[in-house]
Amino acid sequence: MLSSLGMRLRRLERWESNILKILGMVELALAAMLAAPAAVAAIYGEDALPYLLPLPPLIACGSAQCLFFRRVDNVVPASGVLVIVCGWLVAFAVSLVPFAMSGFSAVDSVFEAVSGFTTTGASVAPDIDALPRSLLFWRSLIQWAGGLAVVLLFVFIVPTMGLGGRAFLNNELSGSGDYNFSMRMNNAAKHFIAIYLLLSAAEAALLYACGLGVFDSATATFSTISTGGMSVRSEGAAGYPFPAQAVLLAFMFLGGTNFYLHYRALYKRDAMVYVKSREFAWTVAIFAVASAAVLGVLAGSEGLGGAGGDAWGVVFMVVSLGTSTGFSVADHAAWPAAASAMLLAVTMIGTMSGSTSGGVKVYRVLIVKSFIGNGIYRMIHPRTIREIKMDGYLVDRESALSAVIVLLLFAFTGAAVTLAMLVLEPGMTLMDSVSATGAALSTSGLGVSDVDFASLSPASKMLLSFVMWAGRVELVMALCLFTRSFWNDAALGMKKAGGGRR
Repeated sequence: MLSSLGMRLRRLERWESNILKILGMVELALAAMLAAPAAVAAIYGEDALPYLLPLPPLIACGSAQCLFFRRVDNVVPASGVLVIVCGWLVAFAVSLVPFAMSGFSAVDSVFEAVSGFTTTGASVAPDIDALPRSLLFWRSLIQWAGGLAVVLLFVFIVPTMGLGGRAFLNNELSGSGDYNFSMRMNNAAKHFIAIYLLLSAAEAALLYACGLGVFDSATATFSTISTGGMSVRSEGAAGYPFPAQAVLLAFMFLGGTNFYLHYRALYKRDAMVYVKSREFAWTVAIFAVASAAVLGVLAGSEGLGGAGGDAWGVVFMVVSLGTSTGFSVADHAAWPAAASAMLLAVTMIGTMSGSTSGGVKVYRVLIVKSFIGNGIYRMIHPRTIREIKMDGYLVDRESALSAVIVLLLFAFTGAAVTLAMLVLEPGMTLMDSVSATGAALSTSGLGVSDVDFASLSPASKMLLSFVMWAGRVELVMALCLFTRSFWNDAALGMKKAGGGRR
C-alpha cells in the first residue's frame, strides 16, 4: 500500500528543480517545528498566533514543491552549495517570525533567529525572564534543529551534489578513521540522526532526574547537545544545581565529539574507538592543559576566589567555550587577560570534526601542525618525502592544503571583522571587539569579555549575524558566494538541471 502511494506521488512530479524540491522539505519541517511552541503557548495560556500564522503558507508551499518537483542527480557542486544557502535563508526567515511578532525589532529578530539556528547562542533579548515561555521554547528548539541540520544536510543535499557532495562529506567527517565511509552517505546520516535523538533523550531524562522540570529539561537539552547554549534563565547554567551542571558538561562534550566515533561505539560495539582517535585524545588534552593553565593564572591573581576561581568553574567554562556551547557558571569576564587569551584560543580551535561544534576543529589544527613540521624538515632535508597521517590513514596534499586554507580564512576573517567592529562601534574596546568577533565566528555566542550584544548598532548586529552563519558553514561556502566563478557555475548547473518537464 505504501509503495503504491509512493508511486502515485512520484507521478505528480512534473518539473525538475533541486532547490524547490529541497526547500519544500525544509518548509514542511519548519511547519512541524512551529507546532511545538504553539502547543507550549496553549499549555501556558500564551498567544499562539506567532507560531500558527506562518503554518498555512509553509504547508501549502512546501507540499506543492515536494509533490510537483523532483530532484536531479549529478548536479555541479555550485548548485548544491546554492541549495544549502537557500535552505539556511528559509530557516532564518521562518525562525525570525515569532520574534518579530513578539515585539523584537526587525534587526533583533534577524540576529536572534540566526544566532539560534546557527547554534551560536548569542542573544539581544534585554530580559530573558520577561519573554513568553513559548518563545523561550522556540529559541531552544531552533538551536536543536540547527545542530541536527548539520547531519540532515547529508541526507537530502549531499546526494544531489555528485562528487562535490562527497568532498563536503569528507570535509565534515575528516578524522573519523574511515575514509570509505563517505560512500555510504545516506546510511551514515541516518545513523547520526538516530544518535542525535538518542543523546537528546538521554540528557533530558538525566536533567529531569536532577530536579529540573519538564520545560527546563527539554530546553536545556535542546541547547546542549546542539552546542547552542541559549538559556531560558537570566542566570544561565549557574542557576542549575550542581548535578545538572555535571550533566550539561558531559553532553556538551558529547555534542562536540565526532559523531562517527559515537556510531562506532554504539553500532559496532567498539568502545575503544575513542581511545584510538588521535583527534579525541588531543581534544581532551587541550581541555586539560587549558583548564590547568587558567587555574594557574587565577591562583596567581589576588582577589579572584569563589565560584569563578574554583576548579569546577574553570573546567566547565573551558569545555563550554571549547565546544562552542556558551553556557556559563562563572564570571569569566573578570578573569585576568592571560586567562581570557587562553579561553579565546580554545574557543577558536573548537573540538572535533563531524560534531555540532564550531571553530577551526582540532583535526585541522593537527594537520596544519604536521604540514608545517614537514615543511621545516624538508628545508633541512630537501630530498626527504614525509607524509601526513591521522589514525593510520594518509592525508592527501589536497586535504592538507584545505586545512591550511580554512585556518587562514578564520584568522583573516577574524581580523577583518574585529576592525570592522571597531569602526562600527567607536566606544568599543579592542578586547570587546575581539570577544564579539570570536563569539560569532566560532559560534560559541559567549565572548571572553562581557559583551552586551543588545547595545550594539543595527549595522553591527547584521554584520555579526552574517559572521555567525559564515562560521557555522566554516567560511569557505559563505565566501564563495562573493566570487564570479561560483555564480557562473551555479547558473550553468541550473540551466542543465532545472525547469524541464519529465
